[in-house]
Amino acid sequence: MQEKRYPKGHFMAVGIAIGLPLGIPIGLLLGMIAIGPAIGVALGVAIGTYLEKKYNPDPLPVSPEDESKRKKIILVLGVIFLLGMLALAYLVMMS
Repeated sequence: MQEKRYPKGHFMAVGIAIGLPLGIPIGLLLGMIAIGPAIGVALGVAIGTYLEKKYNPDPLPVSPEDESKRKKIILVLGVIFLLGMLALAYLVMMS
């Protein structure tokens, strides 16, 4: 039976989706809520890299249209993240 192939980065997204919820309780236990998602993303990248190597050694090529969509999504999420960080910094400075 032929193994199922996935696009490059598929398991990285799965790993981050697994790691992020794992990091939030860690941040709560440390008493630094904002550190939790960062730890979760780091865990997710590690999990995703492992899964990508194990289950997707020969990934499907990504079409130029899909690559363009991914870049746009990353740009939008990056802008939203920066705006959130600026709002958080503003709130911290005002209190």
